[in-house]
Amino acid sequence: MSTDAAIPALETGQLYSFANWPNEDIPRVSVGVYTVWLGEQLVYVGYSGRNLRPHEIKAAKKPKGLVTRLKSHRSGLRNDDQFCLYICDRFIIPELDTETQRKLASGELLLDGLTRKFIREKLSYRFITTEGSEAARRIEGQVRGGILSAGKPLLNPA
Repeated sequence: MSTDAAIPALETGQLYSFANWPNEDIPRVSVGVYTVWLGEQLVYVGYSGRNLRPHEIKAAKKPKGLVTRLKSHRSGLRNDDQFCLYICDRFIIPELDTETQRKLASGELLLDGLTRKFIREKLSYRFITTEGSEAARRIEGQVRGGILSAGKPLLNPA
């Protein structure tokens, strides 16, 4: 199957919960595209493995690409993950009540923890692998532009 033929799998393929980790279906080293879902709503699309070359994929000793990106998203840590920032800004902060704000101010709670909880309890993802980063970048752009019947992703539309 060509990479373009795999695009529908980003909408109708196997759906994985961020609660269930590790995911043995994700190749240990890979370039690919993923979509993130809140129920039926397309929330985000991304790709990973930008700097991976075919010979590096075969020779890699440590996990790289899709598996490390999705693991980072699952962590809820906002310091180095734009996806986690988007989730916090759009889903966590608007719902904070006075008591939760007080706990955040006192250090009893952390926004990273609330973000992680939301991601693991409410979000799911689909993914495809690609031949290389050029194909992944192109497909990500198509999904951001609305090629899927779900429309453009809520958090990062083109």
